[in-house]
Amino acid sequence: MARVSIRNMQVFGTVSFFLALIYLPAVPAALAQATGTRVPAIPASGMSIDASGRTVTTSSFSITWNTGVDTEAITALEWMRGSNLTSTNDLNTCGDANNDVEYFGNSEAPPDPQSGGLVLVGGGTVTPPGTIPWFGQILTSGIGQVTINSNSTNCPPSSAGINVQTTYRLFNPGNSGANWFGVQRVFDFSATVFSHDFRPYIARLSLSAGYTEVLYPTPTGKLATMDVSACPGGCTGPEPAPGAAPLNPPWDSNQGWFAVHNPGTLQGVVVSRVPSTDRQGDAIAAQLWIDNDAGSDTNASSFLLVNPAAGFNGGLVTEAELLCFYDSTIWTPSVIPPPACRNIPMTLSPWNLTFVGQSIGSTSAPQTATLKNIGAKSVSIIDIVSSGDFAQTNNCPASLAVGATCNLTVTFNPSAAGIRSGSVSIVDLLRSSPQTLTLAGLGLSAQ
Repeated sequence: MARVSIRNMQVFGTVSFFLALIYLPAVPAALAQATGTRVPAIPASGMSIDASGRTVTTSSFSITWNTGVDTEAITALEWMRGSNLTSTNDLNTCGDANNDVEYFGNSEAPPDPQSGGLVLVGGGTVTPPGTIPWFGQILTSGIGQVTINSNSTNCPPSSAGINVQTTYRLFNPGNSGANWFGVQRVFDFSATVFSHDFRPYIARLSLSAGYTEVLYPTPTGKLATMDVSACPGGCTGPEPAPGAAPLNPPWDSNQGWFAVHNPGTLQGVVVSRVPSTDRQGDAIAAQLWIDNDAGSDTNASSFLLVNPAAGFNGGLVTEAELLCFYDSTIWTPSVIPPPACRNIPMTLSPWNLTFVGQSIGSTSAPQTATLKNIGAKSVSIIDIVSSGDFAQTNNCPASLAVGATCNLTVTFNPSAAGIRSGSVSIVDLLRSSPQTLTLAGLGLSAQ
């Protein structure tokens, strides 16, 4: 792929705006404003959603999802007017022996599904009853959100048969460039014990376009470079996994990121993991999985969630990641990732809240997360935005001093049964990348 610089930006062609299919919500009344005067929320200028064509366009990205059954499948991904970054458009069912059924954004448990692994999100997915397959909306503060519901039961014989809800968040600060988007994936293990490791989100970039390396930090503070050709069956660590070679040198899981890199154009994407916990509040262990997937011509590297001793069971598991795109004008590879993929200048504790089953139309007990300024100067907070079936109040001031904290209190009121995901986004004055508290809850039908 030819090198594309953010200094040479052109304007996308206009994408049709299907207003009847796009929800433009007002800020809910329950959203508490912080003390002091805030800068008004920015409009969603430069962003459009084509619900019929399942395409979201911002000043930086154009992302198109499959309009057929496989709603999870990203069939085209363009950044800064570049070419399609993923060539995996194999969308038949998993039962097709002549089809790898792989695309940007699928999810599976190793080994390869055709060798006995399981598909959690993949070709042949179906929409769970009572849910909407693909839904796009524009929130305040220039945040675009796409919600997708799926179940891979149409992937015999390797289907995991688990309901999954995926949320994409794209930030469009006015008409300036934003080089990242966020992904939140919620798996429902309420009725199933899943005793396997699994890769929750696979960011596939084309090998033939030059994305042949993975860069990652090591525990010794160095930046490792791995050519994926050395990992034809996958390399992972520190724990072993079926069919995979040990990852050497090891990955620093505390840093929680890796980069799919093109050594010719110096472009790529940093994938940064948001710390997550299980329903008991215990941290979910993750490791790096590097994969040369020659069958789909992709560098299919990803995170691997390590199966806890009792398996994933009894409720929802949420995994969230930021995908930060770069060229040489944005980032020179080092052990410090691009700004949008760093948890600065604010940090959340915890990073996600999960609510147990709640009857439709009833409000849960509140849960609280703490926001802290870990930077070197005060942070001006201009907006705090909640989404989905969640409401929040907060005691955050308009200016959060160095070292200061404030609390976000969230309640859950499901409008439908099944997985209900959402977020609270905290937008600072620089509008670089809003800190996001990821939310998930399970709606229960009234008895």
